[in-house]
Amino acid sequence: MSNTAVSRAFLIDLGLVSAFAGSHLLVLVLGPHAPGTLWWWPLLLSVPATATLLVRRYLPWSGLVVLLAVTIGFTWLTVPVGLLNLAILVAVYSVCLRTGLAGAVGAAALAMLWPALRVPAMEVGEAVFEIVGSVVNLVMVVGWGRAMRMKHRQADQLTQTIALLDRTRDQLATEAATVERSRIAREFHDIVSHNLSVVALRTGVARSLVDRDPEHARQTLGELERTSRTALDEMRHLLGVLREPAETVRADSAPDPTDTDSRSAPGLHQVDELIESVRGTGVVWRIDRRGVPRDLGAAVGMTAYRIVQEAVTNVLKHAASGNARVLLEYGSTTVRIEVTNHVTDPCGAAGTQRGTAEEHDSHSTGHGLIGLRERVGLLGGTLTAHPVAKGFHLSAVLPFPETSDPGAN
Repeated sequence: MSNTAVSRAFLIDLGLVSAFAGSHLLVLVLGPHAPGTLWWWPLLLSVPATATLLVRRYLPWSGLVVLLAVTIGFTWLTVPVGLLNLAILVAVYSVCLRTGLAGAVGAAALAMLWPALRVPAMEVGEAVFEIVGSVVNLVMVVGWGRAMRMKHRQADQLTQTIALLDRTRDQLATEAATVERSRIAREFHDIVSHNLSVVALRTGVARSLVDRDPEHARQTLGELERTSRTALDEMRHLLGVLREPAETVRADSAPDPTDTDSRSAPGLHQVDELIESVRGTGVVWRIDRRGVPRDLGAAVGMTAYRIVQEAVTNVLKHAASGNARVLLEYGSTTVRIEVTNHVTDPCGAAGTQRGTAEEHDSHSTGHGLIGLRERVGLLGGTLTAHPVAKGFHLSAVLPFPETSDPGAN
């Protein structure tokens, strides 16, 4: 309970105590009393008794017992009780708020002692009226107290639920941020790993040709420049995503770990450009397409492109010469991607540069495949990768909506 709520509750209780004490004082002043008698002495008991209502929120039973004892004593001494009977009802209400059903019934039964002790001195009709009236009052107070207790419990449960939802929201936000960081890390891995491998190979080829075939070396350097610019553009895009202000993200939207920027996300339509960028490095590449190309969507299209890119990168790292084939097979609801290579010379002309790249990142292939499996798993697809005779084979199947448009990708 906040300080403001505590202060407000204390002021309410202080008002009740003042009202009950003032009414008893007024009854004693206006009531008959002989001159010279200490007519005010009942206040010495009634004021402390009503003051127990100040702690009724913490010690409800204490207030009820004290008020009931003082009221019964005044009745036995034929002293006017004023509104002490109403103070008893307030004490019963306080007990009902803070105890269960058994406590509420016990408080009501205890409060019935006062009217029950008065019945012997009353006539039959008056006694019946007193008992019935007291029972009705107590039933109303107990019912009100029980209803308020249930309301307070529901309010407490609602507060706990809101707190739990807040913690869950924060946890989901943290997990979404972690997923996004992992996605961006995979993007950087794909961009840097592939393009640096191409750069290393192109640089080795250019160096070996600079004396024997300057024109070819010049063309290779031009391709190297284009590859570097492409890598820089992709990295600038990712850095731009990181720099976007948080306000641009809708607070009520659920984070999607497979969501990508469709305006600049690569897709299978760029596979030809990818393969062209690595031609002339000693590996003969071939692209086969089966079925009708379709619009796979940003998430599936980008994942499919990254699968091909990772496979091409691995071939460049581990094969100086040979042949490789990329198969893209479009089905009605899935797209199959296969990349197979066969090595004829693992230590060719560019072997020195390739060996340097492998020493620099000897475990990149394993990490790249782990990242691909995570992406494919998020989309509900499958990915397998295993060695074959003098080479390596990678295969992936990605599902996509059956309603996608043919010929769009």
